[in-house]
Amino acid sequence: MITAIEKQTLRTKLEQYEGKISHMYLDSKGFVTVGIGHLIRNLAAAQQLKFKNTKNMPASTAEIKTDFEAVKKQPANRLAIYYKRFTQLTLSDTEIDKLTDKHIDAFGKELKIIYPGFDQFPSPVKLALFDLVFNVGMTDLRIKWPNFNAAIKANDWRKAANNSNRKAPISRERNKYVKDLLEKAAKTTNSATP
Repeated sequence: MITAIEKQTLRTKLEQYEGKISHMYLDSKGFVTVGIGHLIRNLAAAQQLKFKNTKNMPASTAEIKTDFEAVKKQPANRLAIYYKRFTQLTLSDTEIDKLTDKHIDAFGKELKIIYPGFDQFPSPVKLALFDLVFNVGMTDLRIKWPNFNAAIKANDWRKAANNSNRKAPISRERNKYVKDLLEKAAKTTNSATP
């Protein structure tokens, strides 16, 4: 489990690095996305979300389809604001926060599968792992990060820090944030041992 403080810190950092976008846009891989990195898998998934139209009324399925299809036709890997001109609908902060909380809960379960000792990890390690799984996904984290995973499972936070770097389009700042969290855990753990 994560604490309420950890959850709030996580939400703040995810918003900082992912952005909090109320309209549909394409992520760096060309997937329709909204909120704080919430992937919209298909039109049916988009139509399940509580979008509002320009009159602040619940959007119809036809309105959602129009926005979804208009955004999907655009080039990928642009700033989110680029896609605003192709949309009429928005998602409220409340709805975005609900989606983010669902992601945090789901990723928490996934992290416990990958790392059975997750609940006992220091807070900075938990925050670093959440940032990584949110960004790369459970499958990639489990399969494509063998050195990192070996370090985490050995509670070798320094070695994990040295193996935590992600490639572009992840910013240096975001990579530094995760590395710093793991190094903080290493210092805390080392100073706690006699």
